[in-house]
Amino acid sequence: MDCKEFNGLIHDFLNDRLNETELSEFLAHIESCDNCRDELRIQYLIYEGLERLEAGDTFDVDRDLADVMKLQKKRLDKRMGIKMAAIASEIITISAFVIVLFLVLFY
Repeated sequence: MDCKEFNGLIHDFLNDRLNETELSEFLAHIESCDNCRDELRIQYLIYEGLERLEAGDTFDVDRDLADVMKLQKKRLDKRMGIKMAAIASEIITISAFVIVLFLVLFY
């Protein structure tokens, strides 16, 4: 993912609208790109900070954004775990079908 693609996904990231592939690439890119990390920080400040400040709530952009990043990483891990479980289930179902077919045809 390049910086232009990353910037185009910030809004979707902040609204939790990225699929597993996009989220994985987004999180990997932010780990390696200081410019995009700064841009995300600015967008998060605008997106979340202004609303909180208007409501009179305290806001620590760095801490709160770090919390969002941790939550997104956990969600990605959970999504990938569910996806892997679904794939394993499909493999077991297909294997069982093949075994039953083999038994029916050859016994």
